[in-house]
Amino acid sequence: MSLKHVYSSSDGLVDRSLQGAVALNPSLRLHQASKSVYVYPPSQQAKTSIISGGGAGHEPAHASYTGYGMLAASVSGEIFASPSAKQILSTIRLAAYAGEDAHPRRNTITDRSAAYSPHKKDVLVVINNYTGDRLNFGLAIEKARAEGIRIDSVVVADDVSLLHSEGSDLVGPRGLAGNILICKILGALAERESSLENLKRAGDTLVSHLASIGVGLEHCHVPGNNYSGAAMGEDECEVGLGLHNEPGVRRMKFQDSVKLVDEMIGKILRSRGVVDGGRDSFIQEGDITVLFVNNLGGMSQLEMGAIMTDILARLALSDIHPLRIYSSSFMTSLNAPGFSVSLLNVSAVHRTPRPSAIYHPIDVLGLLDDPTEAHSWIGIRRFWPVDGQRDWRGQQRATEKVLGLMSMGNGTSKAKGEDPSAETTYWHQVDVSPESVKKGIMGACRAVLDEEALLTEYDTIVGDGDCGTTFSRGAKAILSAIETQQLEVNKLSPGQLVHCVGEILEDNMGGTIGALFAIFFTAWSSAITRMIHPSMTSISPIHFMDTLPDALNSLAHHTSAKPGDRTIMDALYPLCNAPVSSPDSREGKEGSKSSLAHDYRQDQDGNFNLVAEACRRAHEGALSTKGMKPKLGRAVYVQLKEELELPPDPGAWGVAVLAQGFLDGFCEREREDL
Repeated sequence: MSLKHVYSSSDGLVDRSLQGAVALNPSLRLHQASKSVYVYPPSQQAKTSIISGGGAGHEPAHASYTGYGMLAASVSGEIFASPSAKQILSTIRLAAYAGEDAHPRRNTITDRSAAYSPHKKDVLVVINNYTGDRLNFGLAIEKARAEGIRIDSVVVADDVSLLHSEGSDLVGPRGLAGNILICKILGALAERESSLENLKRAGDTLVSHLASIGVGLEHCHVPGNNYSGAAMGEDECEVGLGLHNEPGVRRMKFQDSVKLVDEMIGKILRSRGVVDGGRDSFIQEGDITVLFVNNLGGMSQLEMGAIMTDILARLALSDIHPLRIYSSSFMTSLNAPGFSVSLLNVSAVHRTPRPSAIYHPIDVLGLLDDPTEAHSWIGIRRFWPVDGQRDWRGQQRATEKVLGLMSMGNGTSKAKGEDPSAETTYWHQVDVSPESVKKGIMGACRAVLDEEALLTEYDTIVGDGDCGTTFSRGAKAILSAIETQQLEVNKLSPGQLVHCVGEILEDNMGGTIGALFAIFFTAWSSAITRMIHPSMTSISPIHFMDTLPDALNSLAHHTSAKPGDRTIMDALYPLCNAPVSSPDSREGKEGSKSSLAHDYRQDQDGNFNLVAEACRRAHEGALSTKGMKPKLGRAVYVQLKEELELPPDPGAWGVAVLAQGFLDGFCEREREDL
């Protein structure tokens, strides 16, 4: 629980929050004196207005659920305090207002003055089951009736955590986030021109088949208040924690999410007892359900996504597959780290007898899917599976098939534009040993693994300390691919080889350096492929160093880094821009493949010299970053002591190590062959 807030006091905070909520929807108006938010102009379809409200601190409830298709009006008290009856009565009046009557009302038959009387809508109030709310809303309802407004109420009491506790029979279950689900369904039903009587019956029926339970990892904190509560232990959570820091049913040792979710779902399913030899009676076999998961305000979205997965897995164990699934911060408790789970049994709603023909069936799923302009309602309206079950494995296979089709001709099987015979003939024709290339790659990987600790040390001083690990992940992945024969140099053309190496680095390195390497190797592969044109009748001697500038230029389109910025580029630029080979003196000369290969062998020493020169320049570039002030990357934000001399940039040093390691490994193999 965080005790820090932007606002050091709660004074005026509720008013400012309501103004912000209204600013998001131009069809909303705010009556500041009563803290009422209402839709204007009123809906032309709805004969009955749905309203709700309660204490502040539960935002976005209820102001942000006010809008066409949901609430016609809402009211807010101060933080965790019920609004007064006077506030609520103002909200009722605003909700009941349906525009001025077209016919003037006169005081007497002879009165010629035209006084317009407002046309009143019926009003249904959705109340959460808390004592203060019940009393204040109840008083306001009685006063509204005295004014001639047709009005009724639905009390939401969905918390099942305290159902069997002492005293629960008197006050009933508390209202939790299921309130928002009820507001959405009834708001949509009102928009379908349903009557007050039908809405009242629908609301009561829905509540009777709705069950919720919450859990808190810690209590919330009110801005400006000194926290005096007993903090939970690091390994504790409280099942059944209320929306206002009220105690739950019990504190328990928190072991893992699966066991916690299992206990919560178990309490929901057993909330109506058991039947049929022990089967939980809340959900019968084959029942249609709606799952509603609420973030109490302090949970990360990352965890909420994982929690949803655990909840669905637990429900599936009971053969329950919800036809609608919702998850958001629907009704919070300020910044409380916790969540609640609600299940609505749609089939049980449909099974409920209708006492009269005036009461219509409740199309729960359709009403949930109906549109609303309440800006905080979050729910997908289309494409839900009819049985609530998604074939995750089948979808995964279909996805892989699509990706396979889209990548056809661009992967390891064939690099785009290459001669199909290149992968088996190229290395032989230019008399380059694939084994030497393999040794070079392995030498580069082993060299960077030997330097992992040093790279980490350098990065710890000026960054987040992960550079050594990043290079290490890439090196280990390449070595593993070679060992398992997923990367077979002798079966790949040069372009394909570079492409495969780039993909392995992309999949395993991560971070900025991983992205830079992936772009560079992808561009380098394309440059090599363009050089080895499939229409050539013979293979000419090729200096692959000539293709590096093209790859570097492509990379420059995606990063503003350049030499002198203290980045990986300080080594990569000199590596790629070493003196290139001179134009082939044999261009245009006729000759056989064997004579060209002989000429190529004569150029081997020159090639080695070019590569050695490139490695030397990369090493010098990396060394030049020692003491250099960073201009890009995380190092820019690090406050450094003036007397501290910066080490070389870890990314640039890693490039230099890789280049030298490749040369050493390649030359070692060539010497073995001599």
